[in-house]
Amino acid sequence: MARAKQTHKPKLDIVVNPKKEKGLTEKQEKFCRIYATEDITRTEAARLAGYGEGTAAWAASRFLNGRDYPQILVRIAEIKEELSRKYEVSFDGHVRQLAKIRDMALGKGNFTAAVAAEKSRGQVAGLYISRSEILVGKIDQMSREEVLAEIAKLQSQFPVLIEQTAPTIDMIAMRRDAETLPDYISEEDRQRLEAEIDE
Repeated sequence: MARAKQTHKPKLDIVVNPKKEKGLTEKQEKFCRIYATEDITRTEAARLAGYGEGTAAWAASRFLNGRDYPQILVRIAEIKEELSRKYEVSFDGHVRQLAKIRDMALGKGNFTAAVAAEKSRGQVAGLYISRSEILVGKIDQMSREEVLAEIAKLQSQFPVLIEQTAPTIDMIAMRRDAETLPDYISEEDRQRLEAEIDE
């Protein structure tokens, strides 16, 4: 599966003299930066850092075992920490960035994007509450009569359902007695259904 195109690379503070500052060679520093920022294996990171095909896997294994080169693990942790601080999401920063996006969208006349950014700001601030319900039912385990009884119960509890949805012929066809047809069916529909039922 192809990876999504990366539109920006994380920028890290450069260590000018890794040997003096961190106790690492240039290649080891490069390995640390690549391994901490790229989504690749340790062997690939060693290869990209300049280690040969024959030594890349062995070098990467030694670098990350924590025993032979503990300063490499420390440096990788520093890089990851630096990245998390640099790209952390805070409430203030997030709301400020959404406001910038909104203002840029308004400036370009893109009102849809401006409204979306403003709505997102409201969601972050807690102005909108999203609620959802998961109803667990057993309709596939119910008989036809039980389903029809449940529908009738719902229609009695929520009369607007009767006005918004017309009953299907299939539902009414279950009733053989003309007296049991619901009151909300017009006289014309009643006669048509009675004729269909008796066919």
